[in-house]
Amino acid sequence: MTRDIDPSEAAKVFEVFESGRLDQLFTEANTEYYDREGFNALRFGVGVPRESVWRLISAIRMATGLLVLESAWGDFQVRVTPTAQLMEALYQIDTWEARNMAGKTGLPSDEEWIVQDRLLVEEAVRVALSKTGEGEPTKSDLNYARAEVIATLYDDVPPTSPAGVVAMRFYRTMRSLPDARFQPITPNYIAEVHRLLKEGEPDAGMLRASDIPPLGDRSATTAPARIMGELQAMQSYTDSQDVPFVHPLIKALALAWWIRRVQPFDQYNYLVSRLVSMAYALRHGYHVTGILGSPGELKELPQDSGDLTSVMIRQLKVIHASKELGARELERRVIRYKEVTARFEALGINHRQALILDRALNNPDTTFTIKHHARTRELAYETARQDFLRLVEPGYLEQRKKGKAFEFRLAQDAEKKLNKKLS
Repeated sequence: MTRDIDPSEAAKVFEVFESGRLDQLFTEANTEYYDREGFNALRFGVGVPRESVWRLISAIRMATGLLVLESAWGDFQVRVTPTAQLMEALYQIDTWEARNMAGKTGLPSDEEWIVQDRLLVEEAVRVALSKTGEGEPTKSDLNYARAEVIATLYDDVPPTSPAGVVAMRFYRTMRSLPDARFQPITPNYIAEVHRLLKEGEPDAGMLRASDIPPLGDRSATTAPARIMGELQAMQSYTDSQDVPFVHPLIKALALAWWIRRVQPFDQYNYLVSRLVSMAYALRHGYHVTGILGSPGELKELPQDSGDLTSVMIRQLKVIHASKELGARELERRVIRYKEVTARFEALGINHRQALILDRALNNPDTTFTIKHHARTRELAYETARQDFLRLVEPGYLEQRKKGKAFEFRLAQDAEKKLNKKLS
């Protein structure tokens, strides 16, 4: 227990504080992290006890709500200054749930799930293209990789392009993160993320055993013998209860940059860094994505011991912009849902069947399968099957067997029948 501060010491502390002799110390102490026993900034001679100055600074930090300090970790050290812009960026995300439409739209749960799933697909596609390509991906690149991922997810068609393979692995690993949200970020956990990303490859989950060229402008990379120590330090960092408080999103972003600084694996360090960072954020209730970031922004690596404030602000804005994008997609889904269900209300069919008919009428060549329908909406197979059979009975859809499965498409005279029913 900390002893009570002596009144005469307190008077001395306030005297040097008001005279400005603590200004340099106070500025440094509020932008850099030092543990209590190693408070090196107190090397400045101010003629007052270290404990007393620490108590003053701690009290002011709590009173002003400063959230972010410097953290020093093994081979990587950065500084974050608690500016108004940084606080605003954190506030926008912290208060997002109060403005979030999810669960308040009136949409059936499967409709909201589709929106979230498509955003995860988009995240995976953009990250994969940034790894396998050079520069900004073209619209054609995005469409092709997106189609590959969707075909793999819902129709069991294996991806053939490098981007498609990486995107699928990244997507599946992202999907597994919520189940692991309470697991500590141990070296084994980080290795397991790498194992999932390099599924079936000989080096999956294996730590780097040789030196690699510096990344970016760095002068050196972490020696292989020190990698395990760095991963253990990451666990300590993520498990620690910081005093003063360090915001979880700041720690999540810092963790991502730390992994990329150490480069514990021969390949996929960037992907591992994003996924581990997302897992840590999930532990604290944050669903973070960065799908709007360009490859250059996503891969940006800060300089050692540099001030990361502007980089943090920029990345937090990317996270917030991605949340805004999700909200717009949800709004569009609400509008379409209302329009389509109103259009087919006279038929007495459910919303899924209405959306099937709407798509079939807009593109009569579209074919539907039970498997695709079930996986898209996380339905039981029989529920998905009945959605189609109840549209076949009145002659709106026709079915035909292809291999062992059935395909469904708009019946020849369906448009005429539907126009009579709906007029």
